[in-house]
Amino acid sequence: MQRLPKRVKTVWLFSALGGALFWIAILIGYRIAQIFWSWLPIWGLLIVLIIGLIVTFSEIALIPYRYRFYHFAVNETDVEIQKGFFFRKHISIPIARVQNVDLNQGPFLITQHLYEVKIATGGSNHSIDALTKEHATELKNRVMQLALEAKNAQ
Repeated sequence: MQRLPKRVKTVWLFSALGGALFWIAILIGYRIAQIFWSWLPIWGLLIVLIIGLIVTFSEIALIPYRYRFYHFAVNETDVEIQKGFFFRKHISIPIARVQNVDLNQGPFLITQHLYEVKIATGGSNHSIDALTKEHATELKNRVMQLALEAKNAQ
């Protein structure tokens, strides 16, 4: 099983901080609503603040564990993705079912020069969070080559 590059931790940190901006927007919206509707309680603002802090800090604190438990592998029969620390997921994608492999880059991945690999089958989509360009391209080409060989063998 292979690991993601360590730079993915920075991407996950940026993502957690982006989530914090969401909670700040909710706080601002609640405060504005309090100005117009005085019946909204102040403790509602505190609840939103506490929930936002807990979610953000726990997401940041769990980044090393998330990294430790994220693995993937490609072999002749399937692509395996293993992730999760509380609820572990082991996904096995049969090579013969692969229809498409895409490389995507969001703004946080661009800053770290990483790519998300999305593997599409007839019924679902799966992704490997972040790989270097060389590794992502190599993985895409290998999976597509194995998928073509599997379809030709049928």
